[in-house]
Amino acid sequence: MKTKLLSTIALLLLIAISGCHSNQNHSDYCTVKGTVKGLKNGTKLELQDEFQHYKVIANTTVKDGAFEFHPDISSPTHVYLYVTNKKQLKDFILEPGTIFVEVDADDEEDYRYGAQGTPSNDIERKFRALADNGDYEAAKAIMDSILGTEQTGALALDFAHNICDSTAQMLGVLDRLTPELAKLEFVAEFREDLIRRLNTEAGGMYIDMEYPDVDGNPISLSSVVNNPNNRYVLVDFWATWCSSCVVKLPELAEIYAKYHEKGLELYGVSMDVYPKEWEKYVKAKNYAWINVCEGCGGGKQHSKAWYDYSLSGIPTTVLIDCHTGIIIARDKKTDELDVMLDELLQK
Repeated sequence: MKTKLLSTIALLLLIAISGCHSNQNHSDYCTVKGTVKGLKNGTKLELQDEFQHYKVIANTTVKDGAFEFHPDISSPTHVYLYVTNKKQLKDFILEPGTIFVEVDADDEEDYRYGAQGTPSNDIERKFRALADNGDYEAAKAIMDSILGTEQTGALALDFAHNICDSTAQMLGVLDRLTPELAKLEFVAEFREDLIRRLNTEAGGMYIDMEYPDVDGNPISLSSVVNNPNNRYVLVDFWATWCSSCVVKLPELAEIYAKYHEKGLELYGVSMDVYPKEWEKYVKAKNYAWINVCEGCGGGKQHSKAWYDYSLSGIPTTVLIDCHTGIIIARDKKTDELDVMLDELLQK
């Protein structure tokens, strides 16, 4: 069964990659058609191209619960669908064909299911459905197939940049990219980040930072690590504009409540562009751990924290041993962190 699934995935990936070399005019390359709940007529929408440093490549408006884009591109890429200057709604692959998107702006987890109708998007949708249903083995098999193809494309680059947690796998994807993607500045920067990231994975020393909390008081990471009451510090890089970050916060709250008295501190570093919005959000949620805001917008503005920790995306977590200053885990899932901390804090 698994062999048949992987063979189908390989065929679809071949179709998606071969589509990169079509002779379509830019305006006919692909069409994005969507339906939307929870947004008024006239709401402005935009597509941001991740591989072009989040450049806005198409705009449209909601009309009668629907929208349509005709982006001017010539090769596959990974995009984010935003309410202009506000909320992220979806992300998906732009590639030849008609892409269908269903949006429910009132559902905080709706962003998890991107688009459908083209090979890469159908594969990614299958991957997310399997993961959400707890079939992690099958989901991992799909991801490994995508990352391990002989020539990798936009979907593999998307997975490498936003989902994969293996630096070796990510570098392998970059080594086998299609010529159109391989020449992008985004890819060169990503490769540099991965090489630098090797220093901030498990076994590397933490790098200090200092940013203001909601009251404007600067708090350094070193002051938290060196606090004798703390045995471990979990650094969480996040932002209010990042839907997956917001969904993860209640899980971190459970971890914090369970282990704080045993010696765990959480140092939340917001990558929000607008600190006032972050401040309002944190106060409303009343999260008890240390919250600071770097105020530059994270990777989009190349902040020092983003650079030092070679963040390819958020949310990203880093667990530090306070006694040694050594990073002992990076990008662990919440359940994995729970098991790890339970063992560490029993000693």
